[in-house]
Order: sequence, then structure tokens, then C-alpha cells
Amino acid sequence: MNTLVDNNGYAQYGVFDHVIDHINYMDYRLETPMGLAIPNFLKKFLPNQFHFFGVISSEMMVGIAVVDLKYITNGFFYVYDMDSNLLLETKKISLPSDDILIDPYPDKFVSIFKCDELFIEMKDNSIYAKGKDILFEAKLSPENSNPLRICTKSGYNGWIYTQKTTPIPVEGKIHFKDKQINISSPKYMGLMDWTCGYMRRETFWNWASIASTLPDGKTLGLNLSCGVNETSFTENAFWLNNKMTKIDTVNFIFKKYEMFTPWHITSNDKKVDLYFQPKQQRGELVNALILASKFTQLMGTFEGELKTESGEIIKVKECPGWVEDHYAKW
Repeated sequence: MNTLVDNNGYAQYGVFDHVIDHINYMDYRLETPMGLAIPNFLKKFLPNQFHFFGVISSEMMVGIAVVDLKYITNGFFYVYDMDSNLLLETKKISLPSDDILIDPYPDKFVSIFKCDELFIEMKDNSIYAKGKDILFEAKLSPENSNPLRICTKSGYNGWIYTQKTTPIPVEGKIHFKDKQINISSPKYMGLMDWTCGYMRRETFWNWASIASTLPDGKTLGLNLSCGVNETSFTENAFWLNNKMTKIDTVNFIFKKYEMFTPWHITSNDKKVDLYFQPKQQRGELVNALILASKFTQLMGTFEGELKTESGEIIKVKECPGWVEDHYAKW
């Protein structure tokens, strides 16, 4: 079994072309910046984990997430009908319990959130989520997907491992109020973000993601981020027919107080030049004693160009996807 942390307590860093079976964060030699070892009874409260799964088409978008900060947890599930611009969401914040977990095995994932009317279960390449007036269930077929696996340093003594998989073929159904929509690829495509680590106490990120089938039948996945995972390496890439093109650092240009104006996203290596037009948003605003979150996730469409390693230009037009703006203190 390939573990992220070695027998001496050190994490591996880099972009991995092989499976990292176990993110064994409790084996990490965590110390204060001044070199004092942090005991296990405190260390177990310090890692953060989150698992996001999304499904995209030109008609519907689905977002499902389990967040485990060890001392508090969060889950959300929403369905967005792009034609009517209607978004239905169920979300909960809860204390830790046996009904809420994210196992530290990203390729054999098990993530569960059960609290009141919100039920999420992601395991065995199946996704099930139920909330008020919405339900989603699907089987995933990730066999030909090519995940981006990366671990970077975070602050002086931490690290972040993230695994981004897009696009993923899916088959299942969505219940939206009194409607049932049967979904299948290539019209509907999925994506997954599995992240774990000892993150900075205060952090932020911007994020953009696509899972789609282009008009010519080719599949397109995209993951772009700034603010995290940029210490020596980046988590930026796009996939054309599951072939990955790695991307340098990216710049998100947008108006923080006018989120629905177009966003412009470019990369330092000129492989990305995209505009995003927001159509709907969800988010949260939490300001507690030890926890804060200002989170905005926007749904909309991308236009622009991507350039592969071989120089092929990919035209992107009215391609649905997400962007985010997030400040967190945890």
C-alpha cells in the first residue's frame, strides 16, 4: 500500500502518477514552527478533510459535499435547474458524530453525512444524497479517468493532499421537487474533489471546474485554483479525452463585490484564456470565535480557449461549470 506519510513521519510532496492509497495523516510528524512535537490527542483535531462531488449538464447541476474539520462538520446537497434558474439546497452544520466521516482512502472513498433531513453517502463508486424536495443517486465509471494527485507544503509545518478527477461518466437519476430526471453520460458528466491535510489556519482560494462533453464528442475536464496548493507545484490542469495538460499558475480576475459580472481566468503559460458568466450562486457566511467562512460558489458558463501540450487550440463555448471564492479560518 502506498501511503502519503513515510515510516519516519515525513510527507511526500509533488505530483503523483501513481495511486496514493492511504492519506495516513496521523502518522505525520507534526510540530510547531519552533520544533515542539504536537501530541496525538491534539493532532487529531488539526487536519481538515472535504469531499465534493458534482454533476454537470447544460440543463442541471448537482453539488454534494462532506466537510470534516474534526471539531465541527458540514454537509450540503443542492440541485440547480439552469432553465428555470431555480436552486434547491439542504445544508447542515453539526458536531462530529459516528454518522459523519471521510475515510482517508481517496481511491476507495467512503464519505458519509447523516444529520436530520440531510443524508449523503459516497462509496463504492456510488453517490446517494437526499434533502428536502431533492434526491440524487448515481453510479460512477471512473476506470478511464486520469486523476490529478498532488501534495504541497502548507505554511511552515503543514501540507495539503488533493485529488481531482474530471470528467467522470455517470448514470443515475435526479428527483427535483415533483420531477424525476434520468441522467447518463455523455450528456451528464461528473467530477470529484477529495482533499485532506494540515492546512493553514487562515486560507483562501479561487477555483474553477468543468466536466463536459464538447460538441465534437470529445470529453473535457478542467480544474484551476489559486490560493492553495501552489508551493512548488500547482493543482491546475485540463483533460481532453482524459489526456491531461498540466497548467502553470493561474489568475482569477473578478469584482469581489459584483460577483455576477464576468470572471476572466488566465494562466501564466498562456494555455488558459477563459471567461465565466455567473448565473446562480450558493454560499455561506460564518463568523464564530474560532471558525470563519465566507464562501461563494457560482454556477454558470465558460467561453474561451485552452491550449494542449501539442499546441492544439480547444474552443470552449457555453460550457457549464463552477467558480468559487472562499476565505476560511479553521
